[in-house]
Amino acid sequence: MVNPQSVLMTAAALLLCQPVFACQPSFEVANQTEVYPNVINGNDGPADAATAGFVINHFSLIVNDLAESRYFYGEILGMRHMFTYEASANLSFMYMSLAHGGKNGTGYQTGAELTREKNNSEGLIEFICNTYSKERRVYEPTRRATFSHIGLIVPDVLALQARLDSYNIPILKRAGEKPDIGNPTSGAFGITDPESQDAIEALKGVLLSGFLEFAIVADPDGNLLEVQPQGGR
Repeated sequence: MVNPQSVLMTAAALLLCQPVFACQPSFEVANQTEVYPNVINGNDGPADAATAGFVINHFSLIVNDLAESRYFYGEILGMRHMFTYEASANLSFMYMSLAHGGKNGTGYQTGAELTREKNNSEGLIEFICNTYSKERRVYEPTRRATFSHIGLIVPDVLALQARLDSYNIPILKRAGEKPDIGNPTSGAFGITDPESQDAIEALKGVLLSGFLEFAIVADPDGNLLEVQPQGGR
């Protein structure tokens, strides 16, 4: 016998899930559109037991001003200052992290707590700053650069864009805007020789991945952040 309550609960769940699914590009359709874009799904078996416990803990950026970086990543993007290690009068290392208890909100953690769990955490950023260097460093997403971008997931891309606007932070590409392959930042996403037919074809595939709904913003040192909505792939 069908339980009406179960039917209603299932229908409600499907309705609630629709916006999430809508954020995900249809890889099945993509694979059926001519030759590209094409998706090769992973099918690796279990990792070597010798690598158990391995985790990518943090990545590091060399910056010009720790205060600027802390303001951008902390005040605007919500990362918490864990600690700053001053190796000398001119060389410092600063760690920041989003709260790990629940995507920054449901699991508030103090800097001391985040520091205590430093080696059990993921997604940390280490900022290195040497003030004895007189040459200002600026990340340039040239077509020879190996660093591409930082990926940031947010519940609402448009809300973040409004927040960035309120802080007068330039947005290089807004959600819904088609990327300009002639812009040097396209080099950070693998698009080389923008006037070639290959670049034009590559852009078509990039757009089908859901990139159109992403936002791109730069931090104070020019490092790019790609902002994606939750529920994407």
